[in-house]
Amino acid sequence: MKMILLAVTIGVALSSGFAAPLQAREAAASVQTVAVVDPAEQLQAAVRHLRNNDVAGLLRASMPAGQFQMMRGAYEMQRSKPIEEKDRAEFEEAIAKLTANDAVDRLMAEFEPKLNEIAPQAEGGILMALGAMQMALAQPDNTMTAEQREMLRAVLPGLERWLKGTDFFNPATAREALTLVTRAARDTGIQNLDQLKMLSFEEALGSASKMFAASKRAVKLYGLDIDAIAASARFQTLKVEGNKALVRATVTVFDAPLSHELELTQIEGRWYGKDAVIRFESETKAEREEKS
Repeated sequence: MKMILLAVTIGVALSSGFAAPLQAREAAASVQTVAVVDPAEQLQAAVRHLRNNDVAGLLRASMPAGQFQMMRGAYEMQRSKPIEEKDRAEFEEAIAKLTANDAVDRLMAEFEPKLNEIAPQAEGGILMALGAMQMALAQPDNTMTAEQREMLRAVLPGLERWLKGTDFFNPATAREALTLVTRAARDTGIQNLDQLKMLSFEEALGSASKMFAASKRAVKLYGLDIDAIAASARFQTLKVEGNKALVRATVTVFDAPLSHELELTQIEGRWYGKDAVIRFESETKAEREEKS
């Protein structure tokens, strides 16, 4: 069940995960009239940030402007603090594992024995996981909703083909994936905490974008094309009533078109999913209490 939830989450995340505004301000901070964007267009724009490896844009699309500013403030506060020698040493040791000239060889020396140990058990584990999913479909009294059950039923054949047809423990593939990630880490130019502290918030997110792009390419080596999944995402505004909207999100995962309806709330012209609204209100309240 965990495997199917992982697969389906990739699709659903393109809808529910980005059910947040591209920009927003706290209602109390503004009294001017703002234009309300179409929720479907807003969500489609968020997906474009994902495909373009734009971490800054993706964060802005996933949270209110106030929350984004809180994140920037926390980063700047951390930058202003002196670096303790213990933290400096730990960071340099960790980053060297990715940026050293022989990083891939060192990582393979660490991972390959584990891959060889796990590989013989993989087939049995996959069969057990697939069996558990089939059982979940056959048991109407489990915790899945009807929608989740239909999504699982639709995606299961393609998921099974992927699980059975992918060699997750091939050392050559692992080496290629690590090469992509370590090359991106070196491209950031960050080798110690002092260099990291010199980066502005936006520059740090730019470095994160490089790592994100490399991670997507690494995952693609295992047959999971995040960009292709994102490219399949479509959003349709079903209705808008006051500050509430209903949007249908459709995305193709493992050759299965999955559909999910999103209930959104509009604040200052932008649209939030329920979880985003709750998180924003909670964090805003905590910040106000901390300042008071």
